Amino acid sequence: MAISTQIQWVNRILADGRVTAGHTFNPWWGCMKVSEECKRCYAEGIASHYGFKSTWGPASTTARRFFSDAHWQEPLTWNRQAEREGHRHSVFCASMADVYEDNPILIPHREHLWKLIEATPWLNWLLLTKRPENILAMSPWTGNYPDNVWVGTSVGLQRRAEERIPYLLQVPAVVRFLSCEPLISQVDLSPWIKLLQWVICGGESGSGARPMNPDWARLLRQQCFEAHTPFFFKQHGGRYHNSGGSLLDGQHWREMPPEYPANISNRKERTHA
Repeated sequence: MAISTQIQWVNRILADGRVTAGHTFNPWWGCMKVSEECKRCYAEGIASHYGFKSTWGPASTTARRFFSDAHWQEPLTWNRQAEREGHRHSVFCASMADVYEDNPILIPHREHLWKLIEATPWLNWLLLTKRPENILAMSPWTGNYPDNVWVGTSVGLQRRAEERIPYLLQVPAVVRFLSCEPLISQVDLSPWIKLLQWVICGGESGSGARPMNPDWARLLRQQCFEAHTPFFFKQHGGRYHNSGGSLLDGQHWREMPPEYPANISNRKERTHA
């Protein structure tokens, strides 16, 4: 599905107080769990609710859900709208999948996605993966990536940070970001924080959500502050996504990289929302 999104870190608050609505675009549905963060995958639950439980699992035994041409036209509409407004829109790509899943059936759909990204320069595409080791091999760009391609990886515990961040840092994207959610243990980003352009942090939500210690979020916030890296706190987590609220020490932390991030790697700008 391609929709406007309620995910806070995709919607941008402009300097004049207006909100540039972000979007979610899924080139397909389905994935395979690869780490502890995946244990209570919200996307699997959504797929199951709509009758697509069979899209979760290995390529050899499970299918993926694909969409019509009309679905693929929606980002072109968003791109025209963003151009009229004079502000880029953010697109969280593959909230129900992983663009860099190593699955042969996905190759033509991924190629379709790259063409769509290049046809929509007024959209900042946020590609978030738990498989950063595949980014360079599966992406079509050599040299610097287009400045509307932001690439991130998920790290919810220290072991995954140590495994994944070195792969992410090899990617010549103008914005390289982390999603530390669900944050299920303390994560120390000090070895890499100065090379990152954004950190998103949040606790787990849903039935049986694993609790997040607020001190874990405070550590990430402090490291981001010292490195002048934007820090976005999404939620404390709980039974529902808003159970614990989104305040950390009495305030919202909704920093983002600038919407036009040219040369951000060299000049670490901070945008307060």
